[in-house]
Amino acid sequence: MRLANHKLLSLILLVLVIAGGSQLAFTQLGGESQVAPQIDAAQIRQLQSDPNQRNLFVIVDVRSKAESDVSIIPGALTKSEFEKTAQQHAGKQVIVYCTIGVRSGNYAAALNRGGWNAWNYKGSILDWCENKLPLKTGDGKQETKRVHTYSAKYSAPEGYIAVH
Repeated sequence: MRLANHKLLSLILLVLVIAGGSQLAFTQLGGESQVAPQIDAAQIRQLQSDPNQRNLFVIVDVRSKAESDVSIIPGALTKSEFEKTAQQHAGKQVIVYCTIGVRSGNYAAALNRGGWNAWNYKGSILDWCENKLPLKTGDGKQETKRVHTYSAKYSAPEGYIAVH
């Protein structure tokens, strides 16, 4: 129980660091920023399609509620859902995504610093769309072609509808 409490406390501390979003926060904790290992769409699809792998990983969407309410990668948990159920995912590979991979890279690196096996999906949801892969509505119930692009700076790939 003590180890579980320590892991949960580490996760909460790391979430607070990420919420600050600064390199300085890592340095103030006596650490250095890290780059999380990368995973791509093909690797994620392979994991999703392999029945022997389904319970060995979790996909986490670190975007804001407004963004994830528009659409999510099928089977993904929001960051808040993941953090509420963190103990259930101990020992799993954590695949983290956002819009293009910056926020998710920071979050994955922070998770790794806390002892998790976290991977950043570089390119994130816009790369998912670029690969013509399915999205679900924020509640996970229906397929959609709508994708939140974070800002007007980013566009949705052909066949998808940009929301910002």
